Amino acid sequence: MKKYIYTLVLLGLIIQPASTCTIFSLYPKNHSIEQHWIGRTFDWSYGHGLIFTNKRNVTKKGLRLIPTDVSGTWTSKHGSVTFNQFGREFPTGGMNEEGLVVEALELMTSVFPSIDSRASLNELQFIQYLLDNFSTVESVADGLKSVRLSPVGSKLHYFVCDTNKCMTIEFVNGELVTHQGNLQISSLANNTYEEHLTYARDYITFGGTKPVKQDSKNSLDRFVRASYNAKFINEHTDPVAAIFGMLSDVGTINNRWQIIYNQNDKTIKFRTTAKIGLIRSLALKKFDFSCQKSGQYFDLDNDIEGEINDDFLAYDSTYNHAIIKKSVEMQKLPAPLADRLAIYPSETVCNE
Repeated sequence: MKKYIYTLVLLGLIIQPASTCTIFSLYPKNHSIEQHWIGRTFDWSYGHGLIFTNKRNVTKKGLRLIPTDVSGTWTSKHGSVTFNQFGREFPTGGMNEEGLVVEALELMTSVFPSIDSRASLNELQFIQYLLDNFSTVESVADGLKSVRLSPVGSKLHYFVCDTNKCMTIEFVNGELVTHQGNLQISSLANNTYEEHLTYARDYITFGGTKPVKQDSKNSLDRFVRASYNAKFINEHTDPVAAIFGMLSDVGTINNRWQIIYNQNDKTIKFRTTAKIGLIRSLALKKFDFSCQKSGQYFDLDNDIEGEINDDFLAYDSTYNHAIIKKSVEMQKLPAPLADRLAIYPSETVCNE
């Protein structure tokens, strides 16, 4: 195992699950009841992937990919649904059955904490860890004290929301930096949250007089435009169509997925730009998250539309390996990585 870990490092392991993405929270009214929704673009060089159901009461260990990793252990408290390009247990984002949403976006200026004795997690397993263990922003903030992020290549920051509020998780100059609770602006793109806030203050409705830039795909401008448009969600009779329009507006030429989380109803609507006319939806309440039941997956590349709960298939380790291998090959990563990521789910243990 030690030789294998060193081999991966020497081969230059780099996982980069996000690029010029944008995310925002907003409060559509449904029959006069205000809800909390999240809209998110996923912009990357390819758009294939699988949606997984992830079970509660499963014991897992942090995957060691570099020699200094410290492998902690936890047992999942909550079931979740996640979007994955590197296979089961390594998502780019998702929502758990309590309505907690965790998503990653690229932040190239990230500088991560020094190595210490805490349990470490790579940048994708970190997302699954948060979904497995927490239900509120406050509990996430407290839980961050006991783990260390050990990225294997990607420089990311994170947007986390419960059903009432959001937080950002960043690593600036080697320090963990969070903003939580009632954020001044509940959005994020590819600068630090503080950089976004400072920039936004020059624009109308955020304290300044500048008009919002309508066509720029610059990170700071996407942040302002998404945040501005989210303020007016209740001027639209169809909030889903309006949010998809907002996501298209801030999406770049590499926009692959557009995802809408309804945290109150525990539902997800999404479309891929490869099949932009197909809007798919799923309800977490219709899944059985008992770990005695087989996990399930849905391939983003199929042509099924509408509600897809009944179209999920039983977890297939061979298919999982195939999607990992596809991602690894397209990013020209070391071939042994695909095998290691594919084996990992078999190392988890159901405790029911």
